[in-house]
Amino acid sequence: MYRSSTQQAFVEAPAQVVWELVGDPRRHPEWWPEWVSTECSDPSEGCRYRGVIKDPLGRVKEHDLLIERHDDWREISILCDGTGVTTSFVLAEARGGTFVEGCFSIEPNSLGMKAIGAVSGRRIMRSWLESSLANLKRAAEAAPAHS
Repeated sequence: MYRSSTQQAFVEAPAQVVWELVGDPRRHPEWWPEWVSTECSDPSEGCRYRGVIKDPLGRVKEHDLLIERHDDWREISILCDGTGVTTSFVLAEARGGTFVEGCFSIEPNSLGMKAIGAVSGRRIMRSWLESSLANLKRAAEAAPAHS
């Protein structure tokens, strides 16, 4: 069962500042909710890396991730192999700031994730994405290069 949520936000910071946070998984713990750490040696398309996050129950879990798409300054798409969650962000410069469209989708690949997806997948995706965009906006607007 496929679930997704798409939301947009306007960030009052240059696209370069926003991209530095979004396009480099090593910076994700600075703004992505529940993200604890990242081990990524080469943040480019096709890179596999390890991410540590807190799940909805507060448990710390390691995940293997794949950067499926990495178009500098414009788009990143990341697949979490273990959960079936794909996260993507598309950036566009606008009015001296950056328009960001985020999409979180889940195509569950385990019985546990299928149950979560069926019961509350859309709500979880929407809430997680809303928090992610709000945190990204705060981090980018407070970034030293922007201040």
